[in-house]
Amino acid sequence: MTISSVLVTGGGSGIGAALALELAGRGCRVVVSGRRAEALDAVTTTSALVSACDGDVTDAEHRSALVAALGALPAPRAIVHAAGYFQLGMLDTLTVADWRRSFEVNVEARWLLSREASGLLDGGRVLFIGSDAGASPRAGAAAYSVAQSASETLRRALQIEWADTTTSVAGFKPGLVDTDMVRDFLRLSSEEFPARAAYEEYIAAGQLSKPEPIARFAAWLLLDVDADRFSATEWDIRNGAYRPDWSG
Repeated sequence: MTISSVLVTGGGSGIGAALALELAGRGCRVVVSGRRAEALDAVTTTSALVSACDGDVTDAEHRSALVAALGALPAPRAIVHAAGYFQLGMLDTLTVADWRRSFEVNVEARWLLSREASGLLDGGRVLFIGSDAGASPRAGAAAYSVAQSASETLRRALQIEWADTTTSVAGFKPGLVDTDMVRDFLRLSSEEFPARAAYEEYIAAGQLSKPEPIARFAAWLLLDVDADRFSATEWDIRNGAYRPDWSG
């Protein structure tokens, strides 16, 4: 049984937009969510199988609209948590509001949307797009790192608590990807973002990926990998052992 319909948060650009089009190209119905209606429209005009629901994933009414939109599509269904928020600021000067915003987007919204849509996911999947940031905190981006670590723990907790259901949960790490978020923090000075030099080194070493291959990998996870392997494996696109399966 393959996935028929997918909700992709953060679907207006970057990995989310590329994944929506990749999934539509493979015959899936897709709902994309994001805060920028114009960006979502650019995605939906590319494929009749993609529809949009604009709003902030931290807003309860928007999440309800997303659950309704996904429920109107054929089962089996999946959710891809691609929405993310890169909070900048040193810990000794970061405001409480900014700290909380990082958790609201990167952790709380993922938890609540997964829970609120759980009744629609019989035989379906939930895929978390993760990050190395949780294991490698950087000066000036610690709130994001802590939130990513929490998101990883949330994903593991859902795997445990939903182990006896028919909903499979997994996450994967895409590495450094050429997205709006990455371009935004690379425009900052070293004074504004002390870890900027580390990311420049990754780019100089050829470690910046385009969203399209990341999308192919994610689509392979959702549509081609069997449920037991999907949930049991710690997925990282940089693991060359998987490449013959998804890149061919």
